[in-house]
Amino acid sequence: MSAKSANSEQGKDKKAKGTPRNKPNNKPRVVKNPLEEADFFGEQYNKTEDLEDPNPLLRMLAPAVVEVIAGVRNISQLAAVLSDDVYQRLRDRAIAVSQNRVRDGLPPKAPMLSVGALQRKDPKDGVIESVVLVQSPTRTRAVTIRLEGINHRWRATAVSVI
Repeated sequence: MSAKSANSEQGKDKKAKGTPRNKPNNKPRVVKNPLEEADFFGEQYNKTEDLEDPNPLLRMLAPAVVEVIAGVRNISQLAAVLSDDVYQRLRDRAIAVSQNRVRDGLPPKAPMLSVGALQRKDPKDGVIESVVLVQSPTRTRAVTIRLEGINHRWRATAVSVI
């Protein structure tokens, strides 16, 4: 038997043992000691002291949310600071308002906004609940925002405009 045929015979023996890729039923391999994915790759919550001052973010986010609803700001500009749920709900609301505006034949108008008073409470470490007053020449709106420290940055996990 030549060296080449001996190597090929050894290779056949290795494949015949049934490695995970060559199992006939193609079922996934069962891992005896699985890693908890969320512990390593999921959301990691942070303490308030480990994060930057949230006041500038609150003062930027409140009028931006009103502008998204008014149709003059693209929601993708806020994607980095909104949780997935808040992003989807705000997007759906902006689409509904836009469709109503188109149906009524009204163009989008950029509101002249200014940020008024800001109230902030810290119900627990790494969480901030706030109310920001957003003023326009015709009305004042209250924007409530809940920020949570996730993956070393503040993310808005709840937003409502009153």
